[in-house]
Amino acid sequence: MFIKQYKTYSLRTFFCAVLFAILSVSTVFAQDNAEALDSWTKIVTKMEVHLNNAYNLYIQGKAKEAYDEVNVAYFRFYESKGMEKITMGYLSGARKTAVENAFYEYRRNVYSDKDNEMVKAHKDKLIAMLYHDAAELDGTLDQSGNETEDTAKSAVVAAFISSFVLVLREGLEAILVIAAIIAYLVKTNKKKYIGSVYIGALGGVLVSILLAFIFSVVAGAQSGIAQEIFEGVGMFVAVVVLFYVSNWMLSKSETEAWEKYIKSKVETSVTTGNKWVLIFAAFLAVAREGAELILFFRGVPIHGASGQRAVILAIILSSLVLIAVFLAFRFLTVRLPLKPFFLVTSLLMYAMCFSFTGKGVSELQAAGVVNKTLIPWMGFEFDFLGIYATYESLIPQIVVLAVIITMSVVYARKNKKQRAQIEAEKAKCEQK
Repeated sequence: MFIKQYKTYSLRTFFCAVLFAILSVSTVFAQDNAEALDSWTKIVTKMEVHLNNAYNLYIQGKAKEAYDEVNVAYFRFYESKGMEKITMGYLSGARKTAVENAFYEYRRNVYSDKDNEMVKAHKDKLIAMLYHDAAELDGTLDQSGNETEDTAKSAVVAAFISSFVLVLREGLEAILVIAAIIAYLVKTNKKKYIGSVYIGALGGVLVSILLAFIFSVVAGAQSGIAQEIFEGVGMFVAVVVLFYVSNWMLSKSETEAWEKYIKSKVETSVTTGNKWVLIFAAFLAVAREGAELILFFRGVPIHGASGQRAVILAIILSSLVLIAVFLAFRFLTVRLPLKPFFLVTSLLMYAMCFSFTGKGVSELQAAGVVNKTLIPWMGFEFDFLGIYATYESLIPQIVVLAVIITMSVVYARKNKKQRAQIEAEKAKCEQK
C-alpha cells in the first residue's frame, strides 16, 4: 500500500513540478517584457501601424517590404502577444481561423499585382476585425456588440477562460501521449523504463524553456516564422513516431500473439531502439507546445492584480484537470484486458497522427512555407482533430486516414492468422 501511494505521489509531484516550472518561467518573462501593452486594443493599434505601412509600401511597388510588414503585424503582435490563442480560447476557433485567413489573403495580395482599392478594402476589413475582437477581449463589448459597464470584470473573465482553455488544450495532447506510454510499460512489465520516459518529458520542458528564451531574444517576424516552422516540423516528426508506436501496439493486440512475442523477444522489445522511440515520443509531446505556451503568458496583457490572479487560478485549475486525466488514463487503462488495452492505446495514437498532420500543415501555412487554398463548401472546422478548411491540410489527412485504415486491416488479418497458428500448435500439442 505504501509503495502504491508513493508511486502515485511521485506522478503527481512530477507533473505539478513540470507545469509550475513553466508557470514560473513565463512569469519571469512577463516581468521582463520591455514592450508592455496592457490591453488588446493597444496591441491592435500597433498592428494597425504595420498593416497601413504595408499598404503604403505596396502602392509604391515595394512588394517584399510590404509582405514583411504584414508578417511583423502577425508574428510580433497577433501571435507573439497571444491574441491568436486568446481569440481561439475565449471567442472561437472559427473566429481565429477567419482572422488568420484575412492575414494570409492580405499578405498574399500585397505580394502580388492586385487592384489597389481591393487591397485597401481587404486591409480595412482585417483591421476592423482585429479592433472588434480586441474590444470584446478587453471587455468593452458584449456578445451583441454593445458596450458594457463593467469592462474590467469582463476582461478578467476573458483572461481566465482563455488561459484555462489554452493550458488544457496544449497540455491534453502531451498528457495523453505520456500516459499511454507509461500505461503500456506497466502493462508489459517494463516499469523500470518509466523513469526514462519522465526524463524525456523533462527534457521537453527544458528544450521548451530554451526555445522560448531564444524566440523572445530574437523577437520579430523572423522569430515567429521560425517558431511556426519548428512546431510544424515537430508535428510531422510526432506523426512518424506515434504511427510507429501505434502500429507496434496494434500488432500485439491479440493476447496469444503478445504472449508468444514476449517469449520470443524477452527484453529486446524495449531495451534497444524501441525504448528510445518511447522516450523521444514523450520528449516531443512536451517540447512541441511548451515554448508556445510560455511565450503566450509572456505576451498576454494582464489587467491589474485581479487579472493576474485570474490567470494563475486558470493555470492551477487546468493543471489539476490535466493531472486527473493523466491519473485516470494511467491507472484505469491498465485494468483493461490485454487486447482492449492495446486497441484503445493504438487507436488513440492513430487519432493523434491524424490530428498532428493537419496541425503541422496549418503551422507551415502560418509561416508562409505552404500555400493556403480555402475550401468554399466546407463550413466547419475541428481544431482538436486538426481539421481545417484548406485543401493543403485536408488532403494529407485523407492520405493518413487511408494508411491508418489499411494498416488496421492488415494487422487485424495478421493477428487473426497468428492466432489461428497458435491454436493449431496448441491442438497438436494436446494430441501428443
